[in-house]
Amino acid sequence: MTELTFQNIVDDGAILFLETHHMQDDRFEEWGYERWNTDDQFASVEFHFPGRSSKHLQTAFVGTSGPGPKSFLWGWANPNVAATPAQKEVFDQVVAFGRHYGIEELTNGEVPFTSIVPAFADEEVRLSAEKAGSTLVAFKIATAVKMITGRANHFTSDIGRGSMAVVAYNHGSLELGPPSALTFQMRVMEAVAAGMIEDHRRAVESYARFRLQTPVTEPSPGTLEVTFDDGKATIAFDENNRLSTMNGSMTGSK
Repeated sequence: MTELTFQNIVDDGAILFLETHHMQDDRFEEWGYERWNTDDQFASVEFHFPGRSSKHLQTAFVGTSGPGPKSFLWGWANPNVAATPAQKEVFDQVVAFGRHYGIEELTNGEVPFTSIVPAFADEEVRLSAEKAGSTLVAFKIATAVKMITGRANHFTSDIGRGSMAVVAYNHGSLELGPPSALTFQMRVMEAVAAGMIEDHRRAVESYARFRLQTPVTEPSPGTLEVTFDDGKATIAFDENNRLSTMNGSMTGSK
C-alpha cells in the first residue's frame, strides 16, 4: 500500500481549494450574499441573497473546528448533527479512504489541532492565532474532503466564539472558469503564506495534474514550469521542496 498522509492530501488540493474558495466568494458577492442559516441539526443549508431567490443546496455538513477544545469534530461523531443521505455519502467516502491508507485524521471522530497543524504544538504560535488556527484547520479539512469526494464546492463560516463550520456541496453555477497563470501565482503565494502546504513542489505538481491535466516541465534541476493559455509560471524550490522564487509571464489568450 502506498504511504499517504493527511498533509499529502492537503498539499495535493490546497491551490485548487483556494482558487475555488475565492471564486465562490466573488460569486456570492455578485449575487448579494447576506447570510446562511440551517436547522439545529445541520440537515439542510440555505443561502440568502436579497433580491434573488434563496438557494437551497444539497449540502453535507462536514464538521466544526473549535479554538476552545482545540480540535476538529467530524459531523458523523457529533450527536447534534442529523445523518442525512448527503452527509452519509461524504462520511462513508472519507472514512473508507482514511481506513485504507491508515490516516487517523480521517477516521477519528475528534482530531486535535496539533494533528492537522503540527505548528500549533508551539504554545506561542497557538496563543497568537487562536481564531486563525480554527480557520486554517477548517480549510485543511475542507481541502481533504474536496480531494477525496470530488465535491466541487465548500462553505466555511464562523458560528460563534471562533468556531468554524465546514459544509461541502456541488452547484452548477459555482464552477471554475479557465485556469490562469496570474490566479495560479496568487493562490500559490496564499497557500504558502497561510501555512496550508508543506511540500510546495508536490502542491504545484498536483495542481497541474488535477486542474490543468498536464504535467509540469523541469527546465533545470529544482525548477518547475507550469504553462497556461495566458502565460506561464516558473518556480524554483530548495532542497526541502519549499518555494524559493517564482516568476511569471503573461502571453495573452490563444
